[in-house]
Amino acid sequence: SRGHSTPRTRAASTPGAPPAAASTRGRSSGYHHGDLRSACIRAGLEMVAAGRLDFSMRDLARQLGVSHQAPYHHFSGREDLLEAICAEGFEEFRSDLPRARRAESNPRAALHRIGRAYLEFARRRPHHYRLMFTVPASDRPRPEDRDTEPRLPSAAEASFEELHGCIRDLQAAGDYPGRSSLDVAVAVWAWSHGLALLLSQGQLRWLGYGDRLTP
Repeated sequence: SRGHSTPRTRAASTPGAPPAAASTRGRSSGYHHGDLRSACIRAGLEMVAAGRLDFSMRDLARQLGVSHQAPYHHFSGREDLLEAICAEGFEEFRSDLPRARRAESNPRAALHRIGRAYLEFARRRPHHYRLMFTVPASDRPRPEDRDTEPRLPSAAEASFEELHGCIRDLQAAGDYPGRSSLDVAVAVWAWSHGLALLLSQGQLRWLGYGDRLTP
């Protein structure tokens, strides 16, 4: 009977092996199927939306159902992931602003279009917007800490330059005489950011603004 016990033990373990292998394959296919980098960004946004700016990469991996090391194939850490989310937002943002600016030949009307595009982006991508403009810059990787030039500064600078260029057009038409174009652009940016923030938090509804984008 001892001779039969070994085959029975092996036979019992053999049926158990396929489910374990299938589970491993399922996790592996989850890792290779689609784009894990994009999945990390989406999961990071979900945690930001839930108010969890202090999430860890282990939290991220657990939410995605991958190994704790898997996200590190794409991001060096949480700050690197946050930078990627910001960069994604700025890439979309900077494509919105020139389109808005080109829609009007009059620089004053173009400025209004840019302001509206700013507010529309904040409403359309609220969690990107929150990170882009409210996460302290110190939470993002410094250029000297990275081997390659980060995408964020160039995308952010290009976005601001659309606004700055519009202000220079206005000055060429006689508006804002004697004032620094940079100072005016920063003031308009601050106004747009403040209005977008108030609207996104519903702080203007008691004044009757509701979801209106502009006064």
